[in-house]
Amino acid sequence: MENKRWFPLLILATICISYFVENYLRSAASALTPVLIIELQTSKAMMGLLVTAYSLIYGIMQIPAGMFTDTFGPRKTILGFTALTVTGVALFWVSYRLELLFAAQFIIGVGCSVFYINAVTMIGKWFPAERRATAIGILSAASGIGMFTSYMGFPLANEFLGGWRNLYLIMGVVLLANYAMNFAILKNGPNGNGIVKRSSRNLSKSFGEVVKDHRIYPFLVGYVLLSFGWVFYSWMPQFLIDTKSFTYLEAGTISSIGSIAGIPGCIAMGFISDKLRRRKLPIVVFASLYTTALAAFILAPAGFSKVAFGALSFVISFSSSLWILFFSMVPEVLPSQKAAIGLGLVNGLGTMGFSFITPVYGALIDATGSYYLSNILVIANALIMTGIMVVFTKETYGNVAKE
Repeated sequence: MENKRWFPLLILATICISYFVENYLRSAASALTPVLIIELQTSKAMMGLLVTAYSLIYGIMQIPAGMFTDTFGPRKTILGFTALTVTGVALFWVSYRLELLFAAQFIIGVGCSVFYINAVTMIGKWFPAERRATAIGILSAASGIGMFTSYMGFPLANEFLGGWRNLYLIMGVVLLANYAMNFAILKNGPNGNGIVKRSSRNLSKSFGEVVKDHRIYPFLVGYVLLSFGWVFYSWMPQFLIDTKSFTYLEAGTISSIGSIAGIPGCIAMGFISDKLRRRKLPIVVFASLYTTALAAFILAPAGFSKVAFGALSFVISFSSSLWILFFSMVPEVLPSQKAAIGLGLVNGLGTMGFSFITPVYGALIDATGSYYLSNILVIANALIMTGIMVVFTKETYGNVAKE
């Protein structure tokens, strides 16, 4: 069956469902913040820690995620850690105490942490170079659908389903059904399922070699700098209210436009790259567009058209979808036996960068009484990221990396 031309599309479909549910779970605590603060009688600061509990462990786990790929193969890694995710989902669903929700977030964060790297590795085995970035883009677009479902679904569930836990249960059932699909469908690659297991010593050696390999540095630094810009998305509604005199509804609408734009953005980015048979050109063009739109959005006067703000929000999110090209290029510059570790390192440092810069952004606002320094930092990071893409990246399309 796996030799059929449509079998890679079947694999892509089932892992897209997994990634959709995982991003729904990633966003759940944030989307439920107003409800849980009342339900648990806790503070906003404590809720912030509950949200961060997922992202921090997710970031830390990215490097082991690549090592698990090399040791057990993508299929076993995805299935094993998804079982852990199911356990965390069940705990979150039944929990009415903050400490139990923290435990559930931690378990879910560990369970979800390995999925993207292993899914991308699997795509790399099943899809040829001319369709690989498109497939990664489609997979990545599922993240936007999951987040949108979380942010819009919980308010609707409270209104029409008798509470948020009913929607959470429904998505838990979807995850279980998808687990059965993955068990039946997923294969490591078209050339058999044998995995060459390596000792911990060899894995440590491979990790050290990846860290020393200068070919990955532009992607490491570029992805971390791009992740700094994502902090602005979290603050966008409050920024519009405080500095542009928007209402809560207006600010939320403009922010939602950006979240939706990431869905077609991920798909388009991979499709454009594959059609052009180039990686560097689209990443440079969209990095420049992202930086320009971000600066225009931040520096626009308070009386600027709300329609224009919405359009800029769309462009920022759409063009920042260039991040999916990092995950196409890393396996094209590193040899196959090190690519998964490289992907984990890039994704992990980016996630950790986002986690650490978030409080810095807020602290600068508290210290100065304005958004000026925080947003100058965001714009500067975007400019440096674009410069790195222009100067230090090389075309990778069609490369077969060598030691």
